[in-house]
Formats: sequence, structure tokens, C-alpha cells
Amino acid sequence: MIQTRPSSPPPRLVAAAQAYVGAGWPVAPGSWWDLAHGRYQCTQAGCTTEGMHPTLAEATGSATSRCQVSATQASTRDLGAVAARWGRWPYAVLLPTGYVADVVELREPAARRVLAVLAEYDQLGPVAAVPDGRVLLFTEVAIPLDSDLIAEFTAAGALHHGRGSWVPLPPSRLAAGPVEWTESPGTTQWELLSLDMVADALRLARLRGER
Repeated sequence: MIQTRPSSPPPRLVAAAQAYVGAGWPVAPGSWWDLAHGRYQCTQAGCTTEGMHPTLAEATGSATSRCQVSATQASTRDLGAVAARWGRWPYAVLLPTGYVADVVELREPAARRVLAVLAEYDQLGPVAAVPDGRVLLFTEVAIPLDSDLIAEFTAAGALHHGRGSWVPLPPSRLAAGPVEWTESPGTTQWELLSLDMVADALRLARLRGER
């Protein structure tokens, strides 16, 4: 579904998208939560995709089509493109993972235990809270994970977002509320967590929980 263009997109979204691009992070426009209609709205005419997803106003579709735009295809590092896109629509701000950052997604309270272990070893990196109870740990880009580590992550309830995936960045709004930084990139000088350290912290947190 396409929404009539809002008269004034939230300036926080524009400023956030510009800040990410200024730091070298690519950002992609995403569908946004429309409280009045109780659904995510999209700029592609006829889109039937219900959840948050990458989108572009110039994308085409039929009356019964889903958005086929990937976050990578829609991403930009150009400040002019950011101003043009977010200046017209209240897009969510999406990060295509696997280029400047990967993300490890955890649920509470597992995330809290992992972060406590990382803090013990003075490991600091950007962390965002999603209002549905997910926590996003932003890590350095890793080579494709081996099957053992993928299985280990899966067993621990962790999800690794690498090349081909994406995550919403603050202050994007989901149905349950806005995504928020609990540790912003600015406070870590845009330094990212080591994926190996996150994996080690996950193992240690699980061992402590089994005692």
C-alpha cells in the first residue's frame, strides 16, 4: 500500500540517516509504521508486504506484488540522496549488514548476560534495543561463518546478520515502538565489537547459566 506523502517527515530520521552516512555507514529506506492505519506503509504502489522492509519510491509493482527491493539495492552513502529520500517520506532507516558491520541479534535476558561478560573484559561497541525484546550487537564484518559457529549461535538463540541481511537503526519506529541505542556508535567512536569476542562471551554466559 502507498501512503499520501506526509507534509513534514520527522527531522530526527533525516538527521540520523545523515549522521550514519557521514560516518561511512550505508543506509537504506524502509517502510514505516503508520499508527493511524495500524500497518507498515510503503512507497511502492500496490505493495502487499506487511512487515518492515526495504523500499524505494521509484520501484514499480503490480496491484498484488510484494516489494522486491533489497536493502543493498536501496542503500546509499550519498548525503544528497539521503536528504532527497528522507526529506520526502518518513522512511525507517535500515543498515544492510555485511558491508561496514555485522549484527548479532539476541533476546533478553540472554543479551544482558552476554553484555555483562563483554563489560568485564572492557569490550565496548554499539548496541541497540528493539522494542519487541530483541537486542542488536554491532560487530566487525566477519568472513562467512562456519557451520559449527552457526549451529552454536542457533542453539543459543542468537541470529547473525551478515551479507544479504539488514537491521533497523535508531530512531526507526516499529509497531511496538522506536528502536533505540543503549550504547550509541558515537560513544564508542564508531568502533565495533569483535564477532569472536561476542561468540566467546555467549559461550561463557551459557556456561555460567548452567552452573
